[in-house]
Amino acid sequence: MNHPAIDPSLEQHRIAALLKQAPLEFARVVYGLRDTAQGKHWTSVAHDVARIEQLGSPVTRDRAQQRSRGYLPLTGQAHCPRCWVLGGVKNPLHFRAATDERPDSAICKVCGAEYLTAPPVEE
Repeated sequence: MNHPAIDPSLEQHRIAALLKQAPLEFARVVYGLRDTAQGKHWTSVAHDVARIEQLGSPVTRDRAQQRSRGYLPLTGQAHCPRCWVLGGVKNPLHFRAATDERPDSAICKVCGAEYLTAPPVEE
């Protein structure tokens, strides 16, 4: 299946935007671990931590931090920062080009995370 050529500058913006998400996903894991320890099992991030642990992968702050620092999406092979930082799984992201109604974004079809990947608006 042939895909239309992607503007290299758009690809650079997409990768740069995704790189900024890994530290945010690490913070999210920390909140989830804290919520779980405090018995707040109803929060969405506590649910995510429990889901990964039920799959047999323990979630630790140290491991999530290592993954956050090591997150490296590649052009044409970008993977979900949330899935990677939380569970060490490289689920592919699906990019959605900008329309009049929404900006360029990437979505993970496994965890549902969506990331804004549009280049900055020049005024």
